[in-house]
Amino acid sequence: MSICRLVFLICFFSIHITAPAQKKLGLEPDKWAGILTKRKLNEVNSLGSLTQMLIEADSLRAFHFLDSLDRSSNAQGYYFRVYFNMVKADFLFAKFAGYDKYKDRGSIALKPIKEQLMKLYADAIDAVYHIENDDITIGWVSFYSARKMRHFGETAWAVMYAQNGVELFETQGYPVEPHVYTELAELLYQVEEYDECIINAKKGITSFKKRNYDKGIKNPYKYEIEALNTMGNSFYKTNRYDSAQTCYQQALISATENKDTVLTAKVLGNIGRILYAQNNFDSAYFLFKSNYQINKKNSQYNEAANASLWMAKANLARGNKAVSLAEARAAIPLLSLWPNGTYLRDTYYTLIQVFKSMKNYDSAFYYNDLYNVLNDSLEKEVATSSIAISKAKLNDKTSRFEIQNLNKQKSAQLLARNIIITAIIFFSVLALLLLNRQRLKEMLKTIKIEQEKQLLEKEITSAKEQMELFTQNIIEKTSLIEKLEQQMKNNNSFAGQQDTIAALSSLTILTEADWDKFKQLFEKINPMFFQRLKTKVPDITVAEQRMAALTRLQLTTRQMASMQGISPDSVHKTRQRLRQRLGVSNETNLEEFLNSV
Repeated sequence: MSICRLVFLICFFSIHITAPAQKKLGLEPDKWAGILTKRKLNEVNSLGSLTQMLIEADSLRAFHFLDSLDRSSNAQGYYFRVYFNMVKADFLFAKFAGYDKYKDRGSIALKPIKEQLMKLYADAIDAVYHIENDDITIGWVSFYSARKMRHFGETAWAVMYAQNGVELFETQGYPVEPHVYTELAELLYQVEEYDECIINAKKGITSFKKRNYDKGIKNPYKYEIEALNTMGNSFYKTNRYDSAQTCYQQALISATENKDTVLTAKVLGNIGRILYAQNNFDSAYFLFKSNYQINKKNSQYNEAANASLWMAKANLARGNKAVSLAEARAAIPLLSLWPNGTYLRDTYYTLIQVFKSMKNYDSAFYYNDLYNVLNDSLEKEVATSSIAISKAKLNDKTSRFEIQNLNKQKSAQLLARNIIITAIIFFSVLALLLLNRQRLKEMLKTIKIEQEKQLLEKEITSAKEQMELFTQNIIEKTSLIEKLEQQMKNNNSFAGQQDTIAALSSLTILTEADWDKFKQLFEKINPMFFQRLKTKVPDITVAEQRMAALTRLQLTTRQMASMQGISPDSVHKTRQRLRQRLGVSNETNLEEFLNSV
């Protein structure tokens, strides 16, 4: 009996403590349910006020309020569903999914929160499409959904919804805010739509000046600096360095005047890249170092890592190989604190160049493998983004069409005289949609084929680079063998000869595993080569296949012998046997013959 009383008292006090606290904060479910059914709400007035109160409240109380709000008898209509989903999603993001909690946006722990937020935004978009004649609200819901989708790496959907929102605003003559253009420009930069990025960044700067945003907004200069930075980056990517420099200089003046050290560092890093491209490595290094120090001090570890790898590039160009290696390596632990795939890929590439310059080909080969895997993943993401955007637009338009068509059908049920007209319109639009969809499929198919072709060409280029590394490594080992042989000739003592012979035997080159890797690289550059050999000589041996491949690479007899761990005389015999098997006379050049296979 005492346990039952205790449970009753806990429930009683929790209800009576929560209710006054909500009232003190202004969290009254029935009141807010009525407010959220109204047409004219936005992020500046009621929605922003409610979201902020939820963020400041205790999490348990905030969830209790949201549940009560959803069950309120005043919670009616599509406007309520739209605003309720938006408020709940913004609250969940701020409380549980911000960058202060998860710098690694690919974290497994973040996945369930992401799925819940994506569901809330999808429901908000579905609800807003049921509302007729309110494109401004559709625009805002689309834009704010895009903003959160971007935070979770859903770039294709974010681009589609952000563009949709801006197009609706402009069509309705609605004054678009500067940050809307700026964020769209940043998204377009991510998918390498540089010209569209520049257009929207310029619109953002124009809107900033036209609407006099210096009043009423905290740190308004940041919007203009971000727009200038994004526009400058697009100019830089398209090799328009003078235009990029102009944008960066304007951004630097604003950042310096406002004493914003973080943005100043960011702009200095961008200017440094221009100086690097112009071979002004000393000045570039100074700016990269300033960028690195400021970002690290402010715990911007991803940007600090990027600055560190650019410092490494500059030092490599200046001939400081050891310092360059240390700076490139320093970027990797920083990126473990704040992951960034693009910066990590660039770090691997820089390490490849450093190790090549130091003739450490084993390490260069190791980082080359890491680079290829990560680069293929990132390139595939960019290459498929346009297809994903097209699919997202198609799905969104299909969903919106279906919802709007459903509304028309409901109206037609009330107005029997319009049934025939509605049916004609419906089937006409449906036929047009199917035709457009078919055209889209064909277009997507063509794009996919072209992208696959480009990926294949990149794979062949990568294979050639790896083959060059492989061959260079063999040449280095061959030189070492020659030195050891010379040492043996000059060493008259029996013990010394035995040591040299042992060293030579340990350097036998091209094991079966080496041959398999060599063969894979060779076939990427010369597809079907071994199959065509077997067609000419069905019972050709592995040794003869190796000799044919090495001959086609135009290696010397000495190099071939070293690679296979045999004598030069054995190479001559194997080559002669290969001539006989292929039916090639001594007057015919064997290399030229194999090049035609």
